[in-house]
Amino acid sequence: MKARLAFIAGAGIGYVLGARAGRGQYEKIKTQATNVWNDPKVQNGIKTAEETIKEQAPVVAEKAKEAAVAGAEKAKEAAAAGTEKAKEKAEDIKDARAEAKTEKQVEKAEAKAEKEAEKADKKAQKLVDEAPADVVSDPATDMNDEGPAPTK
Repeated sequence: MKARLAFIAGAGIGYVLGARAGRGQYEKIKTQATNVWNDPKVQNGIKTAEETIKEQAPVVAEKAKEAAVAGAEKAKEAAAAGTEKAKEKAEDIKDARAEAKTEKQVEKAEAKAEKEAEKADKKAQKLVDEAPADVVSDPATDMNDEGPAPTK
């Protein structure tokens, strides 16, 4: 990226200088640039850079592959952990809902039992109120000797 920027800047500067100085100066700059490019030292540096890139490309590619695999494994682990946490939260919510539902059912059952108990108390009280008075005052006394039953 830096090389591209340097090249573009150099080309821009060359254009500006060429435009100001005229065609002769432009040709001179072009010739100098061509001479520098064709200089054996520059070409040797380019060749060395190309060879280094060719030698290191497999190593760099392997390291990039290893990094990608490691990154993918970490991503899988993170996703699995996130999935497990989500499942746990969902189970907690499910349990909480079931518990709340059970509590409501218990409350309803208690209220119903209380109402039924009140009904049973009222019915029992009614039966007590409607029951005839005890005519046998002493179980040892004969029924014929007791007398008539009380009237209401």
